[in-house]
Amino acid sequence: MKKNFIYALIACFTLSLAACSTDPEDATSKHVYGENENPYLKTNADAVVSTKAEFPISRLEAKTVKLTDYAEKFHTYLGMTVDETLAALSNGGVVFYPINISKNCWSRTNPTKGTNGWYYNAAGGLCEASSGIASIELDATKKELVLNVLETAPVGTIMSINVGFAINNGADFDDYIRFSFDVTVTDPSKIVISGTLAAGDYAGFSINFADYADAIEPCIGLSVDEFSKQVKSSGDSSITPTIAMYPVKEDGTWDETSEYTANGLGYWFDGKSNVSSYGDNCVYFIESGEGSVFVGRYVNIASGTIIKAHFVYAMIEDHSRYVEFIVSGTME
Repeated sequence: MKKNFIYALIACFTLSLAACSTDPEDATSKHVYGENENPYLKTNADAVVSTKAEFPISRLEAKTVKLTDYAEKFHTYLGMTVDETLAALSNGGVVFYPINISKNCWSRTNPTKGTNGWYYNAAGGLCEASSGIASIELDATKKELVLNVLETAPVGTIMSINVGFAINNGADFDDYIRFSFDVTVTDPSKIVISGTLAAGDYAGFSINFADYADAIEPCIGLSVDEFSKQVKSSGDSSITPTIAMYPVKEDGTWDETSEYTANGLGYWFDGKSNVSSYGDNCVYFIESGEGSVFVGRYVNIASGTIIKAHFVYAMIEDHSRYVEFIVSGTME
């Protein structure tokens, strides 16, 4: 009798463990989610559209995902066209919500950006506009998801933003398409270099543009070869320039008024990195060539002298397209 009692306890204990599972797939009867509950996110990797979104801090342009590019997924997982999905949003047949990946559930949160969008804070959580550093919004007219990073976002920001469309059957959101964005905020516009200026009058070192293609091409919007050609032609007084070189002042602003004082796109500088005419107050110069920029020293400069050349190349007609060089040099 005692033995049978022990077996009964074990059986009850085993059943109680099954009943404690939080995974809806383990439940004996499917849970029906109420209006105030956030439905569990059923795992379906094939229904996910993943996008890596890198935002250079100097040009925070919106990134868009065209829903029509994923028409096949809408048909496979929602059984609708993109147009039918968007139309069903108005009658409640389809819902569009953020997804909380850390809790593996949908988030029935009222929009904080427009009628179909949300702001996110630095921790990657949903928030109001006042504390937001990023946002995502559905533009139903253009059939696009629009991802933005705000100027308040610090360099180095990394976050995951997830939203999805789901069939609203009154019980769960198991039939869905999820759009997942891995967001990073970078500053590729700044190229930081240190080097040694060899001994000897006018000696120095070259910075090859090709070595920094990963920064130049996205920031300027040109291939390195085209950038190099335009830098060279901009130094030809007989050709209308397209690119300018501007020294960066101590307060971070560009010096757009000083005339070039070295060859082509280039300047001579004094010991405080102020633009100077060629003469005995000069300490170093920067001078653009084809495919590179050269940092050189004036005559009779003491060994151990340290300079900091800070300048940008920018498209003359569009200053949002620029690349910045911060060059530290020690003279042998």
